[in-house]
Amino acid sequence: MHKKGMNLKKQVLNVCVLAALIGVTFFVIFNNNDGFSFSSVQDFVNDIQLPFLLGAFACMVMNIGFKGISIGVLSRALGYRRSLARNYAYASADIYFSAITPSATGGQPASAYYMVKDDIPISHTTAILSVNLFMYTASLIVLALITFLVRPSLFLNLESWVVQACIIIGLLVQLLLLSLYLMIMISEKAVIKIATWLVNLLALLHIVKHKREYLGRINASVKRFKASVILLKNQKKALAASLLLNFAERIAYISIGVLVFYGALYNIPGLAGTSVNVLDVYALEAYCWFGAYCVPLPGAVGASEAIFNSVFAMIISNRVLLNATMVTTRGINFYITMIFAGIITLVHHIGVKVREHKQQTAA
Repeated sequence: MHKKGMNLKKQVLNVCVLAALIGVTFFVIFNNNDGFSFSSVQDFVNDIQLPFLLGAFACMVMNIGFKGISIGVLSRALGYRRSLARNYAYASADIYFSAITPSATGGQPASAYYMVKDDIPISHTTAILSVNLFMYTASLIVLALITFLVRPSLFLNLESWVVQACIIIGLLVQLLLLSLYLMIMISEKAVIKIATWLVNLLALLHIVKHKREYLGRINASVKRFKASVILLKNQKKALAASLLLNFAERIAYISIGVLVFYGALYNIPGLAGTSVNVLDVYALEAYCWFGAYCVPLPGAVGASEAIFNSVFAMIISNRVLLNATMVTTRGINFYITMIFAGIITLVHHIGVKVREHKQQTAA
């Protein structure tokens, strides 16, 4: 897993693709909305009450922190005690590389790279990250159930059936992943049999060309996850804590948009006096997040912005304010978070290289 994490050429390519997507996205936003400009965003941010803005940035920091603490809890369950700073760096690497790679595929390999560098064996690193991913997916499904139970009307009242479809597809993908994890826990042989049947079918349809390679990867992945579950299955307190921490991570993430909205609500004439229940705003933020999972692009750039505008048009009618709210929210929960996580990762990476150099010199 960790060998793939630090491929420089892939990193550069991923960053270039992400930059191109961001460029196209913002070109469309600023050129298709009369009266909207960077100064509109600046004015919007200036009008946000400072405690709310600081709270949004605190949630950004906590979003990474909860992931790091979860990794630390699972690591300690296997006998590896690493500092909070190191666990925070593992989480930052996950978030940064997830942001720049399609379908967030680069996050775990990057985390694994640094964990192995910190003398956590690859088998245990894989176990920790695999189980944490399972808890992350489970916490998402729990949040989705709560959101649909508490505010189903908001989903039903969305004007765009495309956005509704994105939300459903995004959740179905995550539910499929969770079901797959659970099936592996029950019987990895059954999962391998089903996967083999599917790969054979796709090979007959000439969709899959290298059948043996696919089957080998599937078999290895299933066995790795099963081994991970076996290593941690008796650590019930650690597993429960990981689930709660992953849920807290999600709440911190969507709280960023909630704080931006309420921070602006009291100062901006176009929003002042708007009466919106806080649970409604949390539910709308959650629906935006669910919908982004249906798009296999780095950071779901472009799609996330469009989904946000469609969802929040329910409570913000002014297009300039709507776009300013979107750009500010996405600016903090994705773009600034990515930069912040990237800086933490870079600092940690330099520290790892310096430590390795000292060890080689001493030897």
